[in-house]
Amino acid sequence: MCDLAVADYGLTTLRAAATVDNAGSRAVLERMRFRPTGETLLDGRPGLTYVLRLTGGDRR
Repeated sequence: MCDLAVADYGLTTLRAAATVDNAGSRAVLERMRFRPTGETLLDGRPGLTYVLRLTGGDRR
């Protein structure tokens, strides 16, 4: 996914969000090296925002 985002679309950053009660989605994002950046509301439910920089040290 990351290679496609860089090579085909020229992206440098991916952003994501997951509700606080969705431990599975948060675990996947953290395993993929997304870093939490803040809090948000998702459809009225508390959530966390994440970012993955596709250049530099964050990328595998």
